[in-house]
Amino acid sequence: MKAALVKGKGIVEVGEVPTPSPKAGEVLLKVDACALCGTDQRVLRGEKAISVQIIGHEIAGTVVELGAGVTGVKVGGRYAIQAVIGCGHCPPCKANRQNLCDNTFKAIGYAFNGGFAEYMIMPKAGVDQGCLIPIPDSMSAEVGTLLEPLSCSVNGLRCMPIEEMDTVVIFGAGVIGVLNALVAHARGAKEVIVMNRTQPRLDIIKKLGLPVDHIVNLEENDPVEWIRKHTNGVGAGAVILSASEKALVPIGMQMLRRDGHLSLFAGMNKEAPMEPLNVNLIHYDELHLHGANSSVRRDYIEAAEMLTDGRVDGNSLITHTFKLADFKEAMATQLDRASGSMKIIIKP
Repeated sequence: MKAALVKGKGIVEVGEVPTPSPKAGEVLLKVDACALCGTDQRVLRGEKAISVQIIGHEIAGTVVELGAGVTGVKVGGRYAIQAVIGCGHCPPCKANRQNLCDNTFKAIGYAFNGGFAEYMIMPKAGVDQGCLIPIPDSMSAEVGTLLEPLSCSVNGLRCMPIEEMDTVVIFGAGVIGVLNALVAHARGAKEVIVMNRTQPRLDIIKKLGLPVDHIVNLEENDPVEWIRKHTNGVGAGAVILSASEKALVPIGMQMLRRDGHLSLFAGMNKEAPMEPLNVNLIHYDELHLHGANSSVRRDYIEAAEMLTDGRVDGNSLITHTFKLADFKEAMATQLDRASGSMKIIIKP
């Protein structure tokens, strides 16, 4: 089969490898589509470790063969892939929270070969943990790839009463920031505001016609002053940090109303110094700080429902589609800010 093979730092080549066969408990899928993610670029830059050659974790595919003993999965069935696979034995895993696995979860595209190939194996642990998420016939494979990133937004916003909030602010206008905005809108936030440091990404949001009430260029506006003026001094009900900048943490806190929620959605650079936090602000204003780490089956199912019933328009996010043979061109397009790309799909 053909696959995009990571050969080393910054080196990826499309080549031929043996088509895998499912062992007992495993499932073989034909990959119908796999979307590029920003973490794929991090892998190629050597910033994120992998133990396999084939990356890609935003996947939709069709089951073509079952290993011995597999039940509850059908040949010909169409599925999105839950990327996170836990140990299956610790308390979080037993509570179906594999993203919080005490023994550190493993992921498709990092510890197991991923979806930038014609075929892939879902390992036995993933089959046992329900990591094959059915998608309806009405959903295209391209939209099916969005279940993984959308499910992360569903998980990240689950801990906040979004439906009660007048104003939700999203920092970051990349794919995950936009998905956070779409989930906030779908969950009933009265007003969704996206802030970003550069204008091109904000222009893409305008061009795609996404349901965002205000976009704010941070090169031209101070975020704290803007939100205080906009809310008549009250502040935002929630601020979601979809950008990996530690300096945004205290800024986000200053933007909140009393009893407001701050989501540390994006992972932060471990080497960058942490900005000091006003802990008295947290104390006296009763602020809530939340983490967000990947997603699990319940989040995928809710994401699938949002895409199916139209609360989130998946097609509006897909700007480019490439064949697997053109993988390098797809990666270059993702990095090119002038390309106007949002979500890029690879089809084997």
